[in-house]
Amino acid sequence: MPTPWETLREAMPVTRKWSYFDHAAVSPLPEPTRQVIRDWADHFAENGVVDWGVWNRRIEVVRELAAQRIGAAASEIALIRNTTEGISLIAEGLPWQAGDNVVVPDSEFPSNLYPWMNLSDRGVEVRQVACPDGVIDPKEIESACNERTRIVAVSWVGYACGWRADLAALADLAHQQGALLFVDAIQGLGVLPLDVSDVHVDFLAADGHKWML
Repeated sequence: MPTPWETLREAMPVTRKWSYFDHAAVSPLPEPTRQVIRDWADHFAENGVVDWGVWNRRIEVVRELAAQRIGAAASEIALIRNTTEGISLIAEGLPWQAGDNVVVPDSEFPSNLYPWMNLSDRGVEVRQVACPDGVIDPKEIESACNERTRIVAVSWVGYACGWRADLAALADLAHQQGALLFVDAIQGLGVLPLDVSDVHVDFLAADGHKWML
């Protein structure tokens, strides 16, 4: 009888050729995921949109599973195409006023920087906080905030160095300033536990091509 470890490896075809360590970039497809994609493609090729309602109902199952993963309610989950789209929806969806600002570590991936910088034509300032070696110091973030700070935007896990931010501390300091906390969770979601009700994250964006696969 195969061990749980052997069963898991069997579900990952990549292990037949590689010792794969780059899930932080793109994960290879596990067999169950590949099979679901095949099933959808076959069904759509054979039936078109006749049974589209069946697939739409499966979307709600995915929404519920995503909510369970992060300790949220299903009603709080929006299914988006990728992390960048999620960040952009938040950046473009808030009622900004000239003089507002966003506080962002200078070690962020461009996806969590450019959408905020794009607000400059509305008079919104992006305050980049120096984070040597990618280490986010909550005190430095706090010192960059003022009464016009609307968003503190950070990555949960740094893409370049792997530093894990103290989300609870960052949420507390943002809220004390009257600001909201946005978290780019793409580098941690699926490999690290997260309960947004415990750390009081206001917005979170991630997608499924890394650890979630």
